[in-house]
Amino acid sequence: MSNLVFKTPASRAELISCLAAADPATYVLGGGTDLIIRMRDRGISDGTLIDITGVPGLDGIRLDGEFLRIGANVTYSNICESALVRGTAPCLAEMAQQIGSTQIRNMARLPGNLANASPAGDSIATLMALDARLCILNGRGEASIRKVDGLVTGIGKTTLQRDEVITEVLIPRPGPHQRSRYGKIGMGARSQVVIANISMTMVLDLPPEGRIRGARIVVGSAAPMAYHAAGAEALLEGRIPDPQLAGELAEVMRAQVEASIKGIAMFQHKLNDVQGLARDLCAGLFQEM
Repeated sequence: MSNLVFKTPASRAELISCLAAADPATYVLGGGTDLIIRMRDRGISDGTLIDITGVPGLDGIRLDGEFLRIGANVTYSNICESALVRGTAPCLAEMAQQIGSTQIRNMARLPGNLANASPAGDSIATLMALDARLCILNGRGEASIRKVDGLVTGIGKTTLQRDEVITEVLIPRPGPHQRSRYGKIGMGARSQVVIANISMTMVLDLPPEGRIRGARIVVGSAAPMAYHAAGAEALLEGRIPDPQLAGELAEVMRAQVEASIKGIAMFQHKLNDVQGLARDLCAGLFQEM
């Protein structure tokens, strides 16, 4: 028999009050596509659910000063359909389009993926590559900003405290020459309605002189946590994009993933997959010049 208490705050003040009373058995509910499965798998039938979908002001996408701001109640469908997102952070729109099925995209939100901290979380690597920040509210009514890079500390583990909730995702406004792409290969298929076998996000600055600046490459589903492919980022810095560079990048990415899977035989297929992703993303980004 379930002993879950269901709270539905209808204002920021009510949300703060709910957070102030949070204990280790308190869960924040947005779309529920991650949370409900986790509760079922772990047999969780006691505790408190705080449904934030009724809190006003968390459902917008807007450019404000230096950031593209995406509210916690914005769905993946909203993201992939947004002209503002496509124009500001194309890789985020591409990632959102490849999240599960239409039904899942209509329900799931960015914060759920982050708080669940799955190694296969599609959005985590993309937000890291975009140098995204999070607006976080706690039970004392205090708001703070935390970078996505460093939020996840392990499988299912984050730096979020029990009385904290993500209210907004902030993506720095891109410079005039920024280009970005996302790609994934799923388990048993290339993209939709599958869990990522491996994913990759590339964000590059490609000025008119044609030399790459500020490369950020983040890999997901190749380790317990998404990570920057530092060797690949260094390889691209200052180089002129061409097919030869794409081939070099594919080899460096293979080496980086090989190090992260630590010789585990069942993960060896990820090596070929990441090489293919590297070439695909380079083809798209280099062609945009």
